[in-house]
This record gives sequence, structure tokens and C-alpha cells, in this order.
Amino acid sequence: MKTFISILFLATSFVFAQTATVCRTAVELSNALNSITPGTHIIVEDGTYPLASLKTIEVKGTKSSPVVIKARNRNKVIITGPASLVLRNSSFITVEGFIFENESSNAIRLEGSNNIHITRNIFRLKEKGRGSWILVTGNAADTLSLSHHNIIDRNLFEKKKELGNFITIEGTKKSSSAVSQYDVIEWNHFRDIGPRVENVLEAIRAGSSEFTLSRGYAQIRNNLFERCDGDPEYISIKMSDCTVLGNTFFECLGSLSLRHGNHSTVKNNVILGNGRTGSFLDSTGKTWRLGTGGIRFCADSMTITGNYLEGLTGSGWDATIAATNGDADYSEKKPLTKHYRITNALLENNVMVNNAGGLEIGFDGAGFQGNWWSKAPEKMQVKNNIIVGSNDTLVKMMDPSSVIVFEKNIIFPLKSAVAAGVKSTGIIVADPKMKKVDGFLLPNGSKKNYALRRLTMNEVGPNSK
Repeated sequence: MKTFISILFLATSFVFAQTATVCRTAVELSNALNSITPGTHIIVEDGTYPLASLKTIEVKGTKSSPVVIKARNRNKVIITGPASLVLRNSSFITVEGFIFENESSNAIRLEGSNNIHITRNIFRLKEKGRGSWILVTGNAADTLSLSHHNIIDRNLFEKKKELGNFITIEGTKKSSSAVSQYDVIEWNHFRDIGPRVENVLEAIRAGSSEFTLSRGYAQIRNNLFERCDGDPEYISIKMSDCTVLGNTFFECLGSLSLRHGNHSTVKNNVILGNGRTGSFLDSTGKTWRLGTGGIRFCADSMTITGNYLEGLTGSGWDATIAATNGDADYSEKKPLTKHYRITNALLENNVMVNNAGGLEIGFDGAGFQGNWWSKAPEKMQVKNNIIVGSNDTLVKMMDPSSVIVFEKNIIFPLKSAVAAGVKSTGIIVADPKMKKVDGFLLPNGSKKNYALRRLTMNEVGPNSK
């Protein structure tokens, strides 16, 4: 048996040696990238590799013959220079273990590509101009080539200042708009994006207004976000059928926003403000107070469930949970850039503790950039939530025409706080007897009904297990 294993190991090593290309200089790496075929393995030795020209790869690897582009030693290979890597109409490629310090607006672009795995890299671009560090999109020359089933995991993204996103998911906009599908963003560490601008500096933007009705099925799960301050929306979902699950957000000025699209879910996330605030001078010369916010949403059939929100300082746009008014109904056939009215939303089993406010229903836009929204939420269910706080009105009805069903919500105002701006048998003013367990304040100190986990730096990023 031992002999058989030894022979198998030697045979495997021989095959690998025959197919691997080892690169020690930028010229060798450029040549290797230019000659990739299915099954190619490129191993890059430690060092700095300036790429002077755009590297476009078009190769269809397979599950049995994948392409691997990998640092010999994780995060000991630095990619510099003005170029970026473009994977066009490609499949089954892994990019692993690099530090990207490009002087470019992009590090990696996926155009009409699928089953691409971007893993255990550090993205710290010395960007010169606007752009997204990873862009997942379609192929502008081929409207049938839609990206799908890509995985971006266990990377570190940090210190972005120019307009754009750490990660953007888009698609093809010709004939009928279709967004990339079934992409997964998980176990990454995102930190320090900012300072604040009025728009277009989210950590992640999944979709855009053109893709409002396109079903993307993206999964953003088990990531750690710290001080992602660049945009009023630190995550902006602009597609349908997206899931934001099990992430930890710490001291992020802004909100997790379901901005466009329908049927998306925000579940089991931990959002911690730590009392942080900031300020922003806008293009008109007005100074805004910024707060750490929770979850803001509009449109049809959104589910907000099992989330934990503590120490947040925002209100209005950045409320702990903001169920906003809209300025359009789908039946009106208005542009998809509108805020569509909330219908059929479910808010269930969320815990909100010691925030500047609580649940705000019917925010009207406050006239920011000309926004005044008058279409109140309809058919919204608010069930089994717990809100404890000493500030403001914990359930604030900002538009009395909202149609809300309240059921078994426990609200506990402290000090000068008010429980609710509406009377309902589904709003129970009572002490839920919060006790700390594993860092969370939960009723009776029990995690039985909550799937919560605060992620740490050791669990995410390039060096995590």
C-alpha cells in the first residue's frame, strides 16, 4: 500500500512539474499570461512584478483542467504598474496569493466569465482615478456572454479613496439588461474606504438601476467590514434576489441598503456602531452629521430577519432600520432609478439595542438632492422584534398612512425614550431582560433563537483557516 501511495505521489508531482510554468521576472510572468491554455499552472516566485500593459486572458478552463495563477508563497508577490488583469469569456481560473498595488483603477475585471476563483489576495491599489478594484460584468462585444458562478473569498481589501467600489457586480446592458448570476463574496475583510463622498464609494455595489429587475442570486456572506465610510450606502444592492448573510459591520458610517430590486434577504448580520459619528461637507457647502447606520430598504418583498444592531448613531437615511417611503410604483412604468414603494416586506426576529433610534417607517428623503417621497409602505409585517433604547421613539411612524401589521414585538424604552408612535396590540411594552452572552445583549441571555456570530480578523482574509 505504501509503495502504491509513493508511486501515485511521484506520478502526480511529475504531471504537475510538466504543466507548471515558474516565473521569476515580470517579463516571464507577462509571457506566461499571454500563452495560457486549459490546464496551465503559473507559479510566481517572491518579488515585485511591474505589469506595464493590460493583460487580457481568454481561456476556457474546465473543472478537470483548470487554470491556476498563484504566488509560490502567499502575499510575497507584489503586482505593480499601470496594468490590470482582464479575464474575458474565460472559465475555471484561480488567482491566488498576490498583493495588488497596481497604479490602475482596476486590479481584476471579469467580462463574461464564470467559475473564476479570486482567493487569499491583498488589494491595496495605488489607484490613479475612478474604478472598482474587482469588476464582475459582461462582455461589451458579446451580449450573450454573461458572468456567473464566480467566487471571491478570503481576500483583504483596504484603503480605497478614489470613486468606485472594492467590488462591483454588473452585467450586460444591451438588448435586455442581465446581471451576473450566482456569484459568492465570502470570508473577506473590507476596511478603510473613504472619506465620504455624495455617491459611488460603496464597499460593494451589487447591480445598478438598469439591473433592478434582473435576478442575480448573489451571496454576500461571512465578511468583516470595518470603517467603510465612503458612501451613504456601505453596501448597495441594486439587483433582485440577493442575500446578505452572516456578515459583521463595525463602525461603518452609512447603511446597508437594498436600493433597487426585489426579493432580497438580509439575515443574521451583526451591525455595531460603537457610538461612532462623523461629518461631511457636501457640494453645496452644507455640513452633514454622519452616523453609523443599520439597514435601509425599499421595493417589493424584502426580508430583514435575525439581525443584531447595537451602538448605532444614525437616523433618517442611516436609521437602525429604515423602511423608507417611495416615489414610484412599478405599475406606473417610471424609470428604474426611482425608490419603489415598499410592499410585502417582512421584518422579523431582529434585535436592536442601545442605538440612537430604532425602527423608522416612512422616511421621506428629507429633500436631499430633491428627494421627497410620498408613497408609504404597504403590506409590511413587523414580527417578534426586540428594541431596547434610551433615545428617541423606538418605533417611529413617520408617515401615518403606512399599512403595517405588528405582531409580538417587545419594545422597552429607557430614560426619556418613547416606545412607539402608534398603538397596536402587536407592540408590547415590556422588559425583555437582556443579558450579555458571547458579546450580544439578548433576551434572558439566550442565543437559542438567534444565529449570531461576530467575525474577527482571524476568521477572514488571506491568512484565515
